[in-house]
Amino acid sequence: LASLMNDRVGLVTCMYVNNIMGQIQPIDEIVTLLKDYPKAHLHVDAVQALGKIPLHLEGINSVSFSGHKFNGLKGQGLLLIDNKDKLEPIVHGGGQEYGIRSGTVNLPMNVSLVKAIALALDDLNDRNHRMRHFNNELRQFFKKYKGVYINSPEDGAPQILNIAFPGVKGEVLVNAFSKSDIMVSTTSACSSKRGKLNEVLMAMGIADNKIEGSIRLSFGDLTTEEDINHFKEKFEIIYTEIKELLK
Repeated sequence: LASLMNDRVGLVTCMYVNNIMGQIQPIDEIVTLLKDYPKAHLHVDAVQALGKIPLHLEGINSVSFSGHKFNGLKGQGLLLIDNKDKLEPIVHGGGQEYGIRSGTVNLPMNVSLVKAIALALDDLNDRNHRMRHFNNELRQFFKKYKGVYINSPEDGAPQILNIAFPGVKGEVLVNAFSKSDIMVSTTSACSSKRGKLNEVLMAMGIADNKIEGSIRLSFGDLTTEEDINHFKEKFEIIYTEIKELLK
């Protein structure tokens, strides 16, 4: 980032937590770096962070969240900004929301979003600890299986674990697990129709066959130890079926 910066840069935007791999970006270091570039607005996509890890928002100019990622309703979004005068409206009319977004405010959705945030932050430490336990438990479990690789960093966010099966297509694994009522994914929902290798894994220099055979496991509030045990049981069956394909 330092090598890319100059006085002409108007916007720096990054994720707080990567949704494919779970890396936690060095937000505090980015904030410190940008102090030398006062024209640059720092936006952080914290969709995968709220309710999962402690947040440090000091020095960020704007940050966005999505309700369904912390047990709110689908379709809810939240933008926090340090200065509303930086925003130019794209919806005009009645002047609601300080003239930034006209239209009748959806009060029930707003109240439910605030409640979801409060609940997500109330038991953050317990949730973080529980998901970290599940993450570590499966990391140890996969060590027993030859040809299975863990892509996610050990110091990443606890709710995401990306694993690779070189030689096996990720879609095959998704279908195999879904038959046992286990939902895994090959990429984010918004990228699932592109039909291309995941750009995050490519940028990290991971081999193509590992990318093609990678799936993402996600944990949440409703994940239980019984769910993890069920996954392990079905994984052993699926592994037996595909192990001859692993490279």
